[in-house]
Amino acid sequence: MGIASRVRQRLTVRLRSVRMLSTAHEVTRADDVQLRDLFDQAAPGPGWFGQHTGLLMEERFASPQKFRQAGQDAQRTAEALVQKVVEGGPAAQTVKLLDQLSDTLCRVMDVAELVRQVHPDARWQEAAEAVYGDLLTYMNGLNTHVQLYKQLVAALDGPDARSLSVAARAAALSFRRDFERSGIHLPPAAHARFVTLSSRIHDWARAFVRSSPEPARTPVPVDSLRTLSAQATASILQAHPVRRRSDGVAVVEIAPDDYTAHAILRDCTDPAVREAVYSAWQRGAPAAEHALENMLQDRRELARLVGFDSFAHMALDDKMARAPAHVDGFLQTLAVQARPRWDAAAQMLLKARQSAQSEVQGPLRPWDRDYWVARCAEPAGALPSLADYFSLGRVVLGLSRVFSQLFGVTLRAVEPQPGEVWHADVRKLNVVDEEGQVLGVVYCDVFARSSKAHVGAAHFTARCARRVDNDVCIESMPSGPTVVERDGMRLQLPVVVLICNFAPPASGAPPLLGWADVETIFHEMGHAVHSMLGQNGFHNVAGTRCSVDFVELPSVLMEHFARSPHALSLFAAHHKTGQPLPPDLLRQHAARRHKFAAFDLHAQLFMSALDQRLHASEPLGSAVPLGSGWSTQTLARLHAEPMFAGGPASSLLGYVENTAWQTRFSHLVGYGACYYSYLLDRVMAARIWSQVFGGDSPGLQSSVSPLDRRAGQRLHDELLRWGGGRDPWHCLASVLDNGSAPHSEIEAISRGDQKAMQIVGSWHLPDL
Repeated sequence: MGIASRVRQRLTVRLRSVRMLSTAHEVTRADDVQLRDLFDQAAPGPGWFGQHTGLLMEERFASPQKFRQAGQDAQRTAEALVQKVVEGGPAAQTVKLLDQLSDTLCRVMDVAELVRQVHPDARWQEAAEAVYGDLLTYMNGLNTHVQLYKQLVAALDGPDARSLSVAARAAALSFRRDFERSGIHLPPAAHARFVTLSSRIHDWARAFVRSSPEPARTPVPVDSLRTLSAQATASILQAHPVRRRSDGVAVVEIAPDDYTAHAILRDCTDPAVREAVYSAWQRGAPAAEHALENMLQDRRELARLVGFDSFAHMALDDKMARAPAHVDGFLQTLAVQARPRWDAAAQMLLKARQSAQSEVQGPLRPWDRDYWVARCAEPAGALPSLADYFSLGRVVLGLSRVFSQLFGVTLRAVEPQPGEVWHADVRKLNVVDEEGQVLGVVYCDVFARSSKAHVGAAHFTARCARRVDNDVCIESMPSGPTVVERDGMRLQLPVVVLICNFAPPASGAPPLLGWADVETIFHEMGHAVHSMLGQNGFHNVAGTRCSVDFVELPSVLMEHFARSPHALSLFAAHHKTGQPLPPDLLRQHAARRHKFAAFDLHAQLFMSALDQRLHASEPLGSAVPLGSGWSTQTLARLHAEPMFAGGPASSLLGYVENTAWQTRFSHLVGYGACYYSYLLDRVMAARIWSQVFGGDSPGLQSSVSPLDRRAGQRLHDELLRWGGGRDPWHCLASVLDNGSAPHSEIEAISRGDQKAMQIVGSWHLPDL
C-alpha cells in the first residue's frame, strides 16, 4: 500500500447524516465552551510563561542563541544529505532525500520568517533575520548544485522512474523546476548573466515596493469639506496647511493619501474638487514607475535567457493556466458575463444622479463612483450591525462544527507549554479526528498589537506534514512531540500559524467581528485545514504547497460557508442574549453588499489583465520600443481594449490622463503574471459550492444543507488530501465528477488545456 493510500485510509471518516436543529447555535458541551472562551476571554496572562522550552514545541528554538545554532545545525545536516544524494541510488531514494533536505532547511527558515513578522522581542527578530539570510544564501547555492540536479534528472528520466508514486513524482518535478529556474542548465556566461539579472530583479522589486506615493499637492476650498464626516474633516485640516487665496477663500493644500482621497471622493459634493483630488492621488510616483519598468524588463530578459518567450510564459509553465493565451481566454470569457453587471451598476449611479437633479451632465467619471455609490445607500439608512452575532469565540466554534460535519475533524483548545508561544495573546488549537488522534496544530495570533508587522491576514506554514520513518538517519536530526506513530509509520504533523488583526477581548466583552472579518478567518482556516488534511508523505507537496493558481481554492470555498445560512445557524448568536442571527437581517446585509459588487469584479478582471500585459513578450506591440513610461501606456491601452471599453461603465471605470495607477499595484512583485489566480480559484470554488455542496446563500434559501459529509468526504478524497501531490486539474475534475456535469466536460477539464480554461471561464462568476 502506497503512502497516499495509507493517508487516505487513516483519514477516512464515517458517513453520517446531518440534522439541522433550531438550537444548533447553543453552546453547552464542555469542549465547546472551552473553545469559545479561549478567544472570547482575555488570555490567562503570565501564568503561561516560565523557563523557555522552545517556540512551537521545538527545544532548539528556546532562545535567540539556540535559534542561531539551529540554523547552523540545519546547514550541517543538509550537507550530509547532499552527499547522500550525490552518491546515487534508486529514484525513490533520491526523491526522498531531496524532500528530507528541503524539510531540514524549511523547518528553520519558515520559522525564521514567522519570527521576523510576529515576535515582539528585538533579539529574536535579529536572530531570525540572520538565520533567514544565511539559509537563503545556502539554499540558493543548492539550486545551482550540478550534481544534485543530475541525480534528480536521472531519477525522473531513468528506468525506475515508474516506481515513483504520484506524490513522489510531483515532488520531484517541483524540485526540477526550481533547479532549472535557477539557470542550472545554462552555459557559464549565460548563467552569470542569470545571476546578475536575478539580483537586479530583487533590488528593483524592493525599490518598487518601498517607493512612497508622491501625490501632487492640490488646493481644496475648506468649505468643500463641510459634507465630510467631522472626523475626516478634522484629520485633513490637522495634516495639511491652510492658506487664503487672493480672493479671500480659505483653501487647504492637500497631498492626498489613501484616507484623505477616499473621504473626499465619497462625501465631497463638488465634482471639480473630486476630480482634482483623484488626479493628484493617482498621479503615480516617478521613482516607482522607474523601478517597476526596470523590474519588468529584467524579468523579460531573464525569461528569454532560460528559453521562454516572456516572463508570463515562464511563470505559467507549471501553473494550472499553463500559458498566457489560456489566461487571456479565461479572462475574456469571464468579461462577457461580467460586463452586463458593471454596466447595470453604472446605470444605477446615473439614475441616482438624475434623481438628485444634479446640474452636472455627461458621463460619469472615476472620481464620481464612490460619491454616487454612497448616495445610493443613504435612503435605505443604516442596518443593525451583524457584529453583535459574531463573537470571535463563537466564530471559531462555528469553524470547528463545520469541519466536524464535513470532514470529521474538530478544533480543540490547548494550553501552550512554557515558552511555546511568542506572545500571551497567541492561542493554540489541536486539530483532532473522530478517533481522538491529533492531525496537526494551529497557533492563532489573531489580535492586533504594535509589535506585529503589518502583514494583514495570513497563513504561515511552520512545519509541513511528511512521513519520517523512512528518513536517512543523520546525527542530530530533530524530533519532538509533533512526530507521532500511526498505522505503522512515523509522521511529522503539520504546524501552522494564522495571523489576523482583530481587536483583543476587553474586560467583560468578547471581540466582535464584522461579516468581512468572519469571511477572513474562514478563509485563513481554509488554508489551515488544507495543511492539516493534505498529508501525502512528502514535505515539498504537502498541504498548501501547490500551484499558486490552485492554493486559494479551499480557502475561498470556506468563505461560502461563512455566508451560508445553514452554516451560520451553527454558531451565529447575539453575544449578550444568545438569540440566533435573524435571517432577514442577514439577507438585507447581503443585498447591500451585492448591489455594487460588479465594480469590484471589474477591478479584479482589470488587474488580472494588466498583470498579463505588463509581463507579455511585447507589451506595446512588436514594433514599439519600450521607452520611459511604457507601463503607463500599457495601462491606458488596456482601458481602450474591447474587454473594458464601451458601454455605460466605460467612462466611469476608464483611464484618466496623467495618472499611473500601476505604480500602486504591489502584487506585481509577488504575483507576477499570476494575479488571475484569485479569479480562477473563486470561479472554481463557486462551481464546487453549487455542484458538490448544493450551496445556499443569504439570498437563495435552500432546503438542502451544504453541511453534508458525503460532499466533504469527496472534497477531502479528491482534492484536499493530495496537497500539491497531484495535477490540480485532475483534482478539480474528480471533485466535480459526481454526476452533475456531462462526462465530456469532466474529460475536458482533466486535460487542463486552453479549452479547460475557457470552460471554467464560462461558469457562473460569483460576486466578490
